[in-house]
Amino acid sequence: MISFFFKKKTLPLLNEDFIFFLKNKFGVHPVNQKLYLEAITHSSYKNIENSQYDNERLEFLGDAFISLAVANYLFKVYPDKNEGYLTQLRAKIVSRESLNKIGEDIGLQNFILYQKSSNNYKSLVGNTLEALYGAILIDIGAEEAQKSIEEFILKSKINIDQLIVENRDYKSELLMLFQKKRTAIVFKTLKIDHVYQKVKFSSEVFSNGKSIGKGIGSSKKAAEQDACRVVLSAT
Repeated sequence: MISFFFKKKTLPLLNEDFIFFLKNKFGVHPVNQKLYLEAITHSSYKNIENSQYDNERLEFLGDAFISLAVANYLFKVYPDKNEGYLTQLRAKIVSRESLNKIGEDIGLQNFILYQKSSNNYKSLVGNTLEALYGAILIDIGAEEAQKSIEEFILKSKINIDQLIVENRDYKSELLMLFQKKRTAIVFKTLKIDHVYQKVKFSSEVFSNGKSIGKGIGSSKKAAEQDACRVVLSAT
């Protein structure tokens, strides 16, 4: 556990490792150290240590800022994409799963102050990442915070090209393609008895009674999307 030092009637001093972490992973040198200590302090730690800090308010602010910052970035980078497409792409980037993974990838979990117990605090890391950006926003301003999230998160930690591929609706594309051909397609999707990792369903696409592609996935929808992707790639 990273140690933090306090002096009465003065601002808390952050450990040098954490200051280096902020500079290396966020491009930030903290001015108001209190904000960053607050950002990494979970309410459970506040309760057991009688701390005056917890990160819930900064989490609220950071959540809103990250969503806006990502929207701003996508708006600039993809000028030809419509509102619905950009909304779906932003949702994938700012999802709890995505933020948790980003935080874990950069090692944020090593600096969070919280009560270790049987409670796993499922969104602990993602929530703390939001709180940190709340602190960054207040400490260095919106312009610099935007630069931080673009350079250190969006460009280095997120494969947006891969998200675009994942965001593609293969089933709708395939249905439209065969509608133009005036040919019907049928899906046969089954649950797999022997589950391999996250694969739980298989799907097969038929046209005129002939199989034209197969796919697998963790859900019925995912398996059908995969099958459609296979068909489109061979078309």
